[in-house]
Amino acid sequence: MARTRLVELVGPAGAGKSTLAAVLPAADPRLRTGPSVWGLPRFDQICAAISLLPVATAAALSGHPFRGAELAQMMRLVALRRVLARTASGDIRVILLDEGPVFGLAWLEVFFESNGARFRNGWRRRARAEWAGRLDGVVRLDADDPALARRIRTRTKPHMVKHLPDGEISSFIARFRDAYDLVIGDMAAAGMTVQALPSSDGAFGEDAARVRDAIERAAHGN
Repeated sequence: MARTRLVELVGPAGAGKSTLAAVLPAADPRLRTGPSVWGLPRFDQICAAISLLPVATAAALSGHPFRGAELAQMMRLVALRRVLARTASGDIRVILLDEGPVFGLAWLEVFFESNGARFRNGWRRRARAEWAGRLDGVVRLDADDPALARRIRTRTKPHMVKHLPDGEISSFIARFRDAYDLVIGDMAAAGMTVQALPSSDGAFGEDAARVRDAIERAAHGN
């Protein structure tokens, strides 16, 4: 039996990741939506927290301690590895992630700059390298800022920038794009496959077909 591949959909808010991650597996039984960094089992988070104690202690002693929310996100990324390690594959060809490790690592860059701290930079580099060896590929979705702002405002899903002016939404999107450039660039250099696609306002079925093809290429390193 061929091994199950792991592919993450990434991109700024409004790019269509969550919709595609929900719809594509419903249309193709060989795809399954996997866990995200949010809402992981408490036991796995506790084990992750214990594993992070040495680096958290060392960072604190160095004078550059991790912030609470930063450490919580690091904990989620470690817990996610534990959960995926025991995810049953069966007949599933691809597990599709939305807000998975690439998102989680980019989130750290957006909300917690490294500021040159040795332990912070070191942990993030190691995490990117470890995930590059675990993920088979990434499909990166994007659209122009006006389209993303329009989608953020009109969807029912809440978002922290939903009611902000266009300029502030664009600034927020730009920070995430820069963070994705850093994280994906490092992971691609370590061998992970990246497929980039525009996300249109056209027929959803056409977008879904293009993304499905990109998932296949990303999963098999093409």
